[in-house]
Amino acid sequence: MTLGVRRLLSPAWILSHLLVASLLVATVNLGFWQLRRLEARRAYNAVVDARAGQPVVPLAEALGSFEDGATPGDLRYVRVQVSGKWEPGAEVHLANRSREGVAGVHVVALLRIDDIHPGLGVIVDRGFVPRSLYLAGDRSTWAPALGELAIVGTLDVGRLGERGHADEVDRIDLDALAERWGVPLAPMWIRESASPGVDGSTVWPVPVPVADLGDGSHLSYAVQWFVFTLIGLGGYPLVLVRLARRDPGVA
Repeated sequence: MTLGVRRLLSPAWILSHLLVASLLVATVNLGFWQLRRLEARRAYNAVVDARAGQPVVPLAEALGSFEDGATPGDLRYVRVQVSGKWEPGAEVHLANRSREGVAGVHVVALLRIDDIHPGLGVIVDRGFVPRSLYLAGDRSTWAPALGELAIVGTLDVGRLGERGHADEVDRIDLDALAERWGVPLAPMWIRESASPGVDGSTVWPVPVPVADLGDGSHLSYAVQWFVFTLIGLGGYPLVLVRLARRDPGVA
């Protein structure tokens, strides 16, 4: 055994070997974790795509399925139609949203749907407004139509723990909005997917897509982690060989 090899078996170097082995195990696991996330993302995309292809159903029919044991997750992204009237002044704005690289907000409003249940309301994300337009303060630019109207959109679930200031919030918290406006709300909210305006001009707010159905960056991240693993597997032994050859003496 050369002195160089013996040196590489010293306690300090054994600790180094164990550390590198641990890092390699970690990078392999991170690579497979990203592949699992990719698989989950594709399964999610398949659900969204399938539900987008289903016929539009009345909101009352969709919500009625709760009585048959359905959960909000079962109804997420189901397309619905509902008629009602916008509640004047009942509007908040989801902050820190963007569209095609432009910063803005989502306009979230209360639609009264007395035909389903007297006094009941449903929260509707009407769409995107650029922040410059929002800060200009002229809300007539995106004011909803008056009177009875029908909207089409997709159901989605709320998130608890609203944070924000005044009429700017960070999420759609149905409990917080029900308390804010003193109105009982449907257990899910609607992302509007149809909007009036047929002359080709931009009508604010602009409906937002249900979800990004791309694969994301999971595959590229997985490849990166596996490349790091290969570099470690090939590079670390080469470093050890070079260190061992620096002291060719024989014990």
